[in-house]
Amino acid sequence: MSKFSLNTLGKLLADKSGLSQVEAELFIRKMFDVCNQGLDADKQVKIKWLGTFKVQATKDRESINVNTGERFTIEGRDKLTFTPDNILKEIVNKPFAQFETVVVNDGVDFDEIDEKFGEEQTEDAPAQVIDFLDEEKTATPNPEVVVIGSEKEKEKEAEDEDELAKQIAIEQAKLERLKQAQLEQERIQKEKLEKEKQEQERLEQERLEQERLEQERLEQEKLELAQQQQALKAVVEPAVPASDESEEEEEEEESSNSHHIVIPRYLVVAVCLIVVALIGGMGWFAFNYGQMTAQRDHLAMQLNQYHQAPAKKVPAKPAAAPLSQEQKLRQKAMEDSIRMAKTAEAVKLAEKSDEESASAEKAKQAEAKEKAKDKAEEKAASKIASSQYDKDARVRTGAYRIIGVAQTVTVGAGQTLEQISTRYLGSGMECYVEALNGTGTVKAGQKIKIPKLELKKKKK
Repeated sequence: MSKFSLNTLGKLLADKSGLSQVEAELFIRKMFDVCNQGLDADKQVKIKWLGTFKVQATKDRESINVNTGERFTIEGRDKLTFTPDNILKEIVNKPFAQFETVVVNDGVDFDEIDEKFGEEQTEDAPAQVIDFLDEEKTATPNPEVVVIGSEKEKEKEAEDEDELAKQIAIEQAKLERLKQAQLEQERIQKEKLEKEKQEQERLEQERLEQERLEQERLEQEKLELAQQQQALKAVVEPAVPASDESEEEEEEEESSNSHHIVIPRYLVVAVCLIVVALIGGMGWFAFNYGQMTAQRDHLAMQLNQYHQAPAKKVPAKPAAAPLSQEQKLRQKAMEDSIRMAKTAEAVKLAEKSDEESASAEKAKQAEAKEKAKDKAEEKAASKIASSQYDKDARVRTGAYRIIGVAQTVTVGAGQTLEQISTRYLGSGMECYVEALNGTGTVKAGQKIKIPKLELKKKKK
């Protein structure tokens, strides 16, 4: 890094701005004086289009003397850093735009390199190092110096101040809007929390009300059940003394209160109806069975008496003569026997028909299951076969899939595979015949399989 003297900088500024050498040097001195004052006061000076000068304090650190290898402590000091403005950075980096940027890790200290490089520069060109304070003391004033701070610069400063004020106002307006939006969001959040709290309270009240109603309903059902049990007990059990009834009622109340068993009313009614129906059916069956048994025994006894009686010659009676009592009983017994035999035969036929219908139903179900199983196996086989033929891209991307063999034909003289596929499947279907037979050429007398095709389902 080369260093420039005040004379060199003044000459460059004079060539660019049209000022004299003395005016340029004086301007540079004043600029650095203002920068020094700003750094002493605020530790930072920012110059538009140039960059920012900033004072940073460094702590004490240890180092090693490269000549002796001894450790020594470097005292902390204030160092001046410079951050160029974007415009200056682009101007300086423009010749090096083709190079790639390399990021240096944090914590790397270049003080020793700068000191070493500064010593080398001092030894090589000591005349280039300048002291602005010494030159300012020895510089001769020029009467033609233009005073810094002309009206144009003041106007520019005023414009900059106005622009800064506008930016500050815009930032304040943004902050105000953000604050209002935050307050509005907090208000909405509070309202939402209040609504949720009210909704929870309402749901809690509804739940308590439902529990209260359910408790009342259960108590009412308990009372009704107790009343029904008392009524059934009064109907079924014989009359007992009043004292016993009161004691039993007290015991029932104590047991009901102690166990808290709740039985629905409809269940009690259903059980009662079932019990009554069973009792009635058993009574009706016992009555009919006893009557039929007595009638059968009576008829058997009459038949035995008739067969054991000696044979007697009965004179011929006229046809119009009425039947005797014995003949009437015999005829009635025969009719009853015939009727009972027919009834037993009808019951057997009904049972047989039920068994036949059940067996037929089972056979139908078994047949349906067998058909479904065959269909599933056929479908699985067709899928496997289709997946084998899908290796051909034309079949895989076509509108049909091969599910089997429709028929087998013999190639005639002069026939081609395209002619055969057009005849049996239609135009443009030779790819399916080729995929099934595994060949694209045929000869006379060769057996060719015609595929059985199925239209592919469209994917939804």
